[in-house]
Amino acid sequence: MFNHHRYGKAAKILVAASTLALFASAAYAKNYTLRYSDIGPPRGPRAAALKWWAGELEKRSGGQIKIKFYWSQSLVKGKETLKAVGSGLSETGTILGVYTPADLPIWNYANAPFAIGDAWVGMRTWYELRQTVPELAAEAQKKKVKILLNYTTGPVQLLSAKAPMRTIAELKGKKIRTTGGWTNLFKALGAVPVKIGFGELYSALDRGTVDATVNYTPYVRSYKHYEVASHVTEANMGQLLGYGAGINLKLFNGMPKNLQDILVKTSDEYMDVYAKNYVEDSDSAKAQMTAGIDGKKVQFHSLSADERKKWEGAAAAFTTSWVAKMEKKGFDAKGFIAKFEATRDKYRMELKQKGYPWKR
Repeated sequence: MFNHHRYGKAAKILVAASTLALFASAAYAKNYTLRYSDIGPPRGPRAAALKWWAGELEKRSGGQIKIKFYWSQSLVKGKETLKAVGSGLSETGTILGVYTPADLPIWNYANAPFAIGDAWVGMRTWYELRQTVPELAAEAQKKKVKILLNYTTGPVQLLSAKAPMRTIAELKGKKIRTTGGWTNLFKALGAVPVKIGFGELYSALDRGTVDATVNYTPYVRSYKHYEVASHVTEANMGQLLGYGAGINLKLFNGMPKNLQDILVKTSDEYMDVYAKNYVEDSDSAKAQMTAGIDGKKVQFHSLSADERKKWEGAAAAFTTSWVAKMEKKGFDAKGFIAKFEATRDKYRMELKQKGYPWKR
């Protein structure tokens, strides 16, 4: 005999279970539109790679993760981004260690002059150190931020407005816009360091507020600095590596595991995409500026071997000072440097033996 009561009860249970599953699925399928505060304009190799990153995140997550960019500090100022991401004012953003050195002291060793020459080696080195040195990850986490990936400026060069600067004699007394470890370097070389934000460089060079600036070949083109400065000394003074993309830690920890994995994996791949963009953009920028853009030509110069030794010697004080400060805090700075050098040398060897990932 057909039991209507039993059937009705079973149907109710089935409906209830289906409803719960639907709600669970809806909760699991939460969508995230993340505001991203960036320091620069939407052009150049890093911005191009960021657009790739955003597109891949949306595609791989089935539309659950979307990035809304706020370029050129239009949401928050660059110096406030660490605090803004930590508070959730901007869920993600570009964080520079040089803006808040007391908050990210270990990461600021990434800005040691002459430490790493290659863009890909630099980003890979610091990304791995973040995974293997708990204290490095912890300093950002204390500010309620997780660093997703490492950026680089690429090799640090010297852009001068009116005359080349290839010797210590030519640097003497000149006003040079510097940042990070390069401030003490140029002071030691007899120049006058000036602190100016990267976004204000064009007008500073144009007005003569500074005679020269540390700069990076692709960005001389993308920021149109070639319009107001005509000499680049390819000093290859290391890279500014103490910056990257951060996400609000609480937000990240609250995401479903599958979306966390997509963020981590895509951010890992980003660094190879950016390095490829950087290398190619650097070559094309140099060629184009040498030939001339709208009648504006840039001359490229190099350091002699003797001059380079002197500049490197002056840069050594950065490491000595950093070690002393960190040891006072109880951090094994010398042990960290040994780990840094071993990691850097591993990636240098990989590059030498296998070439760049995108050429394999």
